[in-house]
Amino acid sequence: MADQEKWDLSREEIERRLLQLKQEKQEPTRGGRSSGQGVKLLYIRDYLYHHATREHPQNANRIQEFLANHGIEASVKTIYNDIVRLRDDFAVPVEYNASKWGYYITKPEFEPHELRLMVDSIQASKFITQKEAATISQKIVRLADVYTKPSLTDRHAWVSDRVRSKNEDVVREAGRIHQAIAENRKIGFRYFHYTPDRTKPKQYSKSGDLYIVSPYALLWDGGNYYLYAYITEKDEFRTFRVDRMEAITRPLADKRDGADAFKAEALTSQEYKVFQQYHGEKAKVKIRFINRLADAVIDQFGKDTVLVPVDNDHFCAILPVELSPPFCAWVATFGRAAKILSPDTAITEMRKFIEKVSDMYKDEG
Repeated sequence: MADQEKWDLSREEIERRLLQLKQEKQEPTRGGRSSGQGVKLLYIRDYLYHHATREHPQNANRIQEFLANHGIEASVKTIYNDIVRLRDDFAVPVEYNASKWGYYITKPEFEPHELRLMVDSIQASKFITQKEAATISQKIVRLADVYTKPSLTDRHAWVSDRVRSKNEDVVREAGRIHQAIAENRKIGFRYFHYTPDRTKPKQYSKSGDLYIVSPYALLWDGGNYYLYAYITEKDEFRTFRVDRMEAITRPLADKRDGADAFKAEALTSQEYKVFQQYHGEKAKVKIRFINRLADAVIDQFGKDTVLVPVDNDHFCAILPVELSPPFCAWVATFGRAAKILSPDTAITEMRKFIEKVSDMYKDEG
């Protein structure tokens, strides 16, 4: 008997909901069909987010015309009620501008400058192929109102010649890395470097065997995407360019190693600057620069970098870095306008770098 009562209650609930749906049906559309209240609300919400901005408020008559173009007939009065319901029941941030006789969205899901920033970031990412960048950008454009879309679609041209990755699977496979990190699992992949040999353009590390690593973070640096992972057999962390990773596996059964050695704050605090993810000995390097290079130093090390005037033409900065060829190349970029003063290890590394390059250009005749 109890089971029968449960069945009766469930059946009554189903019949009640069906009746409610029938009552929510709107007037017949031009095609003779009917559209539920929920569908009409979605259309109105979509119209408001894409057409009703603070600078371009829209009235009920325009919304009525929009609905009619989509085969939905509705009176102006019901549209007023629908907007109130969207605001009160569904938290749509819509207000009425009495001076302009129209409704507008007070807080769009994304501000125009936020959408432009997203598109520019995608377009500037070297690890994403041109095709993938265009696809993702188009999805972002669909989030914009009709007044912002032109300024987003026009942003594709300026990256047409940018050097990009050729790995079409990089974005999709990067999702497997995120999944492995979230599930505390290891992953496997093949890693390669490009070669000048047209018949064999890729050279695979470990003779093409899989790297099995414990992934801990994905890093942005210089427009590239890097995996920061622990290698158990070497007992060390290493970075891998994601666009040079192939055949990334799904999360493996093995749990990650290296949890005790991993320090998340080391990735974000950047106590020691790493150039192009090329690690080396840590040192606080004192460098004297010509004044015009202040911008270059701030760009690399941040606005909190202390620049100490030496004379009318020079300043000094103590820069925490990991000594490496890319760091020496950065200093060498400025020629005689920058000079390492200390410590001796940094001066020695710089001399070695310059001597190796200089030897290549000695007159052998």
